[in-house]
Amino acid sequence: MKRELLIGSTVGAAAPEQVRLDADVLTTHGVILGMTGSGKTGLAIVLLEELARHRVPLVICDLKGDLTNLLLTFPGLTAAEFAPVLPAGDAAGDRAAAAEKVAAKWREGLAKWGLGEADIRALREALDWRLLTPGSGLAPVDLLPALEAPEGYDPDIDPDGARIKLDGTAAGLLAMVDRGGDPLSDRDHVLVATLLDAAWRAGTRLDLAELIRQIAEPPVARFGVLDAEGFYPRKERQDLVLAFNTVLASPAFAAWTRGAPLAMPELIGPAEKPRGTILYLAHLADRERLSFLTLLFSTVLAWTRAQPGSDSLRALLYLDEVQGILPPTAMPPTKPPLLTLLKQGRAFGTGVLLATQNPVDLDYKALGNIGLKLVGRLDTENDRRRALEGLDVGGSDVEATAAALKPREFLLAGARVGAPRTITSRWAMSYLRGPLTLAELKPLLAARGVAPAPPPVRAAAGTTTAAPLLAGIDQLFAAGARLDPHVLVEAEVVVRKASPSLERRLGRQWLAPLAAGRVAWDRLSAHDLLDLDAAPAPGATLGELPGNAEALLRAAAREFAREVDSQAIEVLFHRRLRLVQDEGESRAEFEARCRGLADPADGQKEAAIRRRFEDKLRRVDERVGKKQAEVARHEQETAAREREKTLAVAAGVGDTLLSGLGALFGRRRSIGAAMRKGASAAKTYGAKDRMADQAAARVEQARQEIAQLEQEKSRLADELEQELAALRQRAGDDAAAVEVLRLTPAAKDISVRRVALAWLPGDEAP
Repeated sequence: MKRELLIGSTVGAAAPEQVRLDADVLTTHGVILGMTGSGKTGLAIVLLEELARHRVPLVICDLKGDLTNLLLTFPGLTAAEFAPVLPAGDAAGDRAAAAEKVAAKWREGLAKWGLGEADIRALREALDWRLLTPGSGLAPVDLLPALEAPEGYDPDIDPDGARIKLDGTAAGLLAMVDRGGDPLSDRDHVLVATLLDAAWRAGTRLDLAELIRQIAEPPVARFGVLDAEGFYPRKERQDLVLAFNTVLASPAFAAWTRGAPLAMPELIGPAEKPRGTILYLAHLADRERLSFLTLLFSTVLAWTRAQPGSDSLRALLYLDEVQGILPPTAMPPTKPPLLTLLKQGRAFGTGVLLATQNPVDLDYKALGNIGLKLVGRLDTENDRRRALEGLDVGGSDVEATAAALKPREFLLAGARVGAPRTITSRWAMSYLRGPLTLAELKPLLAARGVAPAPPPVRAAAGTTTAAPLLAGIDQLFAAGARLDPHVLVEAEVVVRKASPSLERRLGRQWLAPLAAGRVAWDRLSAHDLLDLDAAPAPGATLGELPGNAEALLRAAAREFAREVDSQAIEVLFHRRLRLVQDEGESRAEFEARCRGLADPADGQKEAAIRRRFEDKLRRVDERVGKKQAEVARHEQETAAREREKTLAVAAGVGDTLLSGLGALFGRRRSIGAAMRKGASAAKTYGAKDRMADQAAARVEQARQEIAQLEQEKSRLADELEQELAALRQRAGDDAAAVEVLRLTPAAKDISVRRVALAWLPGDEAP
């Protein structure tokens, strides 16, 4: 179904017409140009509102703080809703009066566009709106997922995709320390990209600490034809190590390692509840902003290339100010991934919408890949000329139109939107309050039900790189840079029940964290056999081990048996069918098995129903065929009557004329005889006319009967579907009538085979 975006109305016509765009136009990307006060941000918010109403996932980069206004939607349009967010200057006097004035303004503005409370509520509910503040503890973003290999990473199969992801991630990391350059010649970039590639090929997850260790001691033997020392001597690499370590040691960096992960599935949400994620970046320094945006663009690009091709808009990235991000001459780290996204995104349904005050902020290659252009007021004639030339929108009429634009008026152009025309943007449903600060965002987040981020998790005080000595106790180690101690119990647990008769044997490994002088049995979790090594990986650090760890481990078998004895496993049971869920069988699979056995005759019943209705439909089809043949016969008869009538009339007229002429020239036949013959012809014509009318009436009657038969077929088809649906509903209800059996093992049925000390990364802790 076509997704139309109501963005405004035409300007200059006697009767302005609403302007609607197909959402899929934005697969060709879009740009909004306009000076301060032109209404550029308002138009952008209107476009984003319209996309949200059609449930298009949005990733919104808010560099100035204006786009947070998308969260200022007040369905009641009352003064009480507007009052808390009024700017200080607007509410300096009587806040209540100022709020009522703004509320009235918004009610009046929206009413002109036929919008109201229901539309605002629908906008709020269409997407799962979320506000994130990267680099701030308010609603932070975790950068570490951006360092992970994209799904299906294989440079041999997709070398271009691998290179794009590697270069983007390496450039984003180096931007943190204000380093980096040409991906082909800069040693910092080549080193970091090579380390990332080696880790991703091996399936190893990197964090910044491990990356620093690998920069100091590269695990890669050769860079080109040189070894690590020949390519980048250790003494020179030390500067890069210190630069990254300074970032890692900074207390502010903790906000970059927690919170919402920087990953597209997290940003756009699931298909059933897509998200509109606003990334508030106004508080960041230029270096931090470039670093974050580079990693973001690379993440969006990697996700885009992994999608199947599509002409339909699948997601949209919006950037509200591109100055310094996509310049025509310089090469900031943000430029390559964003430019590639503009070139390739349309094939996969990912759109990009950009906004800027000055056309010189945009690279001409980017402008060449943008299909939707919206030009507002620009300061100078030179700016207007550059904008129109760069956007390939020319002509003296267009230039004159651009020079006469007023606030909220825009020149709309593009290959898929028709001839250039002037529009005025519609009234925004969001309250265009203006930029918000971090301090103002905190109560807004609370009002929207978003809690502040929790404090960062600090590493344990005592860490070591050597495994502790524990007599007679096995130690096992996972891969990872920072490992914490856990009790590992390998055991077989048997659960039995007499009625229904069943037995389950669970041969598993169970894990529970070991810290603060105790085993956290309340966090016990079962696992299949884990892939653990007998020694830690080089460079891994081990968390603090409690002083009584050995005693805890020796008592773990007894404690485990008591703990498992108090836990229950759940098994599905269908009482009427006496069916028990198999081990490893999901609920959906069990219910499907029940459906297959609930009533073996269901298939026969469905076939009988279909045969009964097919017989009825066949008889109706036969009647339709007969009526259609009758229509054809009557139509032929009607045509024949018409021809006879025409011939009869022609013959009568001809005889009359001949007789009259004969009388004039001396023929004996009298005029009276000719007139008698004409009267006879008229009588014959009247009879033919009546017969033709009767034939036409029979045709019309047959057609009406055919229409009634077609309605009968439609009714029978509906009845067939209703009976089949009722049959399936009864079968489904019967199959879904399952119970949950809670089974607990007896102490005698718990056999502990092994207890060990397992060292696991913190994010794998149960």
